[in-house]
Amino acid sequence: MNTICIDIGNYSVLSSVVGSTDTTPVKIWRSLIYDTTNNGTVRDGLHRSDSPLVGVNGKYFKLGHQASRQPGCLSAAEAGKNQPDIFLPMLLAATPDGFDGEVSMLVPKRDSNAETWIRTAVLGQHEYSVDKVGRSASITNINFEIESETALLYAFITGLVPSDTGVLLIDIGGGTVNAVASTFCQGHLDIIWRNSYDNSGGIALASAIANTDHVKAQKTMNKADIMDAIAMGKRYICNRPDRSFEPVFDDCLRNWFKAIRTTILSDADSSLSYVTHIVWMGGAAELLRPQLQGKEGQIVFPQPQYANINALIHLDGGDIEKAA
Repeated sequence: MNTICIDIGNYSVLSSVVGSTDTTPVKIWRSLIYDTTNNGTVRDGLHRSDSPLVGVNGKYFKLGHQASRQPGCLSAAEAGKNQPDIFLPMLLAATPDGFDGEVSMLVPKRDSNAETWIRTAVLGQHEYSVDKVGRSASITNINFEIESETALLYAFITGLVPSDTGVLLIDIGGGTVNAVASTFCQGHLDIIWRNSYDNSGGIALASAIANTDHVKAQKTMNKADIMDAIAMGKRYICNRPDRSFEPVFDDCLRNWFKAIRTTILSDADSSLSYVTHIVWMGGAAELLRPQLQGKEGQIVFPQPQYANINALIHLDGGDIEKAA
């Protein structure tokens, strides 16, 4: 069975194809989309590997960083991941020509209405193009897995987290922070507590930086640019060291981390008697590794930004080493 594993996050999309004999490396691009249908200049331009152009159902969509250059581009979070014009182009961008199989897709929670819309759009035969090259694919089924919980199950199964412990998982994404308290028994998660915090992930850190006097005085930075810079390990915008937020970064990072930890520990207080370890994952968790690494009871996922997609790949029988 061939399976497309896909994680459409608030900041980035990650995907891999798991087959009976092989697993493709994870593809990644920004969760940005722009309808280029009536814009020939954009549609016929150069298409970088992290910015595919997808033609589907008579429309063309530019994805990724090149979409961000267009006024009116949308993020998956803003537009709604349940909308066919959002998830279908992002899915087909990851679908190889001649694919015949199913999809394994992460969702923030189970929603029967949303899943019905997605199934209607995804299942069946598709004729589409990627970067103006025609493709076809047949998608026979789609499975929905709850993000964060899937990664936690993977952590227990693979021994990253001891199976006889209670765990508080904190998943810090680009927009949302998910928190799950759970134990693991006979191969199944026992969820004790769960909550989600919108606009508390990397976007909250970028907002805090953008609102400092130092950054406001420059009048040249926006939150999206700051998030991109941080994701690339930079403390300045694009290739302009003179447009730097370095002087305020450490203070903003400490305050952001403190706010996340304080809020979650307070909300989960009644469930913490079961917890012996706190596990951190999500793209923004890498920023916190220096503060957490080596501290008793604290575990940071290796490559935390890939925790969810690696869990899907593993649970669908794929090879994580090949996907890396």
